[in-house]
Amino acid sequence: MTPDDRRVAIVDAVLPLVGERGVDVTTRELAAAAGVAEGTLFRVFSSKHDLVGTVALEGLRRASGPRQTRDELAAIDRTAPLEERLEQVIELGRRRMGDVVRWITVLRVLAHRTGMGEHGERAAAVRTELAAQRELQRTVTVEGLTAVIQPDAERLRVPIEVAVALVEAAIAGTHGRVDHLLPAPPARVVADALVHGLAGPAPSRTPEPAPTTADTREP
Repeated sequence: MTPDDRRVAIVDAVLPLVGERGVDVTTRELAAAAGVAEGTLFRVFSSKHDLVGTVALEGLRRASGPRQTRDELAAIDRTAPLEERLEQVIELGRRRMGDVVRWITVLRVLAHRTGMGEHGERAAAVRTELAAQRELQRTVTVEGLTAVIQPDAERLRVPIEVAVALVEAAIAGTHGRVDHLLPAPPARVVADALVHGLAGPAPSRTPEPAPTTADTREP
């Protein structure tokens, strides 16, 4: 196995562990997850922080990867009811956004503890790549959501591009509830509200009886 191949293999093996433990993961845990001796890690990576930073950047790449987004949206059954399709979309979006936030958090904690250094230089080097990937991710997401909603286009009360924007806003607004004031509502509840609205028909009001002659007579 070449050094580059070993590097990739280690990153793949420890990625779930770093996603769970973050910067607090130990070299012993990393070595065990990779199935190698601790010394092997440091023949490939200069330090634990080097390895964690590499893994976090790779995790961020994967979390915002357009190919997986395209495949996941394409796999949604177009014959299912619109509510069910949107529930799956919301669950996918929340999971993807949660992954992005997780890896960004690892990178921020790592930058704080190391004062940037080597990790910061590497992060700066991939910033342009990630920005371009986000643009492609955005395009793929809009195309995929449009295709998911399209079978019910005639039912929509708004243009389909507005429906897509509302679904995206619903995902962004409920994926994590960083304010912790309320738990995020279930995806099916959000999907139902998007399809059917927040309010049902207005209740009918019983008309007030017309005033009688006695009611209008001067005292």
